[in-house]
Amino acid sequence: MDISLFGSISSHYEDWRSVSTITAANAMSNLLIEQVLNHQLAVDLFVGLERFSEFAAQVEKYTRLGATCKQVLAFGVADIEPPSIKGVKFIPVETGAARSRERFVVVNSPDFWAGMVATKVESDRGLSATTELDGGWFYNRQMVEQVSLLLAQIAGCEYQAVQTRNYMQQNAHIAEMNNRLLQLLEAAEIGSQRRSMQLSTLHEFSAILLQHQPLPCILRDAVRILSTIFGASNAAIALNFQGDQFMIFSLDGKFSNGNQRLSSLGVGASGIALNQSKLISVANVVQPGQKDILMPEAVSLISAPIPGRRRVYGVVTVGSKTPNAWNEEDGKTVMAIATGLAVIIEQKAQVSGDIVLQLRRARQLEQMLTKLRKPMARLLYLQQRLHDEAPLLPIQQELMAEVEGLYTEVAKTIWEPKDPPSFNESPISPSPKSTRSLSSKTRNS
Repeated sequence: MDISLFGSISSHYEDWRSVSTITAANAMSNLLIEQVLNHQLAVDLFVGLERFSEFAAQVEKYTRLGATCKQVLAFGVADIEPPSIKGVKFIPVETGAARSRERFVVVNSPDFWAGMVATKVESDRGLSATTELDGGWFYNRQMVEQVSLLLAQIAGCEYQAVQTRNYMQQNAHIAEMNNRLLQLLEAAEIGSQRRSMQLSTLHEFSAILLQHQPLPCILRDAVRILSTIFGASNAAIALNFQGDQFMIFSLDGKFSNGNQRLSSLGVGASGIALNQSKLISVANVVQPGQKDILMPEAVSLISAPIPGRRRVYGVVTVGSKTPNAWNEEDGKTVMAIATGLAVIIEQKAQVSGDIVLQLRRARQLEQMLTKLRKPMARLLYLQQRLHDEAPLLPIQQELMAEVEGLYTEVAKTIWEPKDPPSFNESPISPSPKSTRSLSSKTRNS
């Protein structure tokens, strides 16, 4: 019997369809179930999820419900063998049936009655189709009775109608659920604002990295962003480049120029994050020994290591003066910034290392050239004396001219044109007088 719960009530009742997402459906379902568990209500509970495996993932919850409720009927596609839970009866739903697309929780008892029913609908938005829900929650007595009767018939169970209802208790339960729902909405709004701050922090940090600034400027800007956008009371970045010395960039101005050095990060969150190379979050610093050396006034802290390929370069630490100021997503945001800094640090270090290597090679080459200049000057001097003091045969003159040409090329390489050798006894080229003497001797020969 393929019966749609949503179809059975949607055409008869108005102004109840308020659920359009799985998140909203789960929130309302959990509110109903928590109300039953919190007050230990002996109710008839009908629960429909897509698959039995979803129940298997919540065995503890349904074990408590089985021990509390008058009866629990659980509906779903039998994708696995259902878990054995005392007080819970599993009702398989055929794949493709209307109920396989529905989620529902229905509670029925003299003191509390309410329900949530929603079905999947396909929505064609833009280029892709998305799955949404259509449904809502209700505490209308007739709706609860109609759905409860249908589910009991589908399960093959005898339906026992509730004869007398306590409206005073029902109103108290609804008021309590509405209050919890408002708290959930406020928490969701705060969470949404926090996520917006986290995304803005990462966006601004990425923009800084694209500006190709010097590393100290990047670090100071990162500290500023963690305060102004991320919302930290204090922020600091500690870098360890040599030995046990740390360069500190801090928001409070104490180490803002990056010239202050520390020999240790202590045993607080920063020290632990550095030594253990993992994210450390402290919700509430209660002991003096837990205070962080970078920001002793902070009550709650997050410290993320800056993980390099070979070692940890330092830590990024944020603090707040109020306890429990940070959540898991905040920790992931700080860790993302620390990881980004590690990449930039290694890139800067690689570029700096290449420059240093080039300068070192240039110095070595200059030293070699310096050593060559004096022997070359001596060779040129001896060549000049050979021209001046001994007559040369024509073949010797040709060979000497070739050698002189080679000497001249080498001399141009090892001496700057504006910086000739300072050897008085060995000029690079023969003087005009020496040249004339060489020519006369050649003619006489």
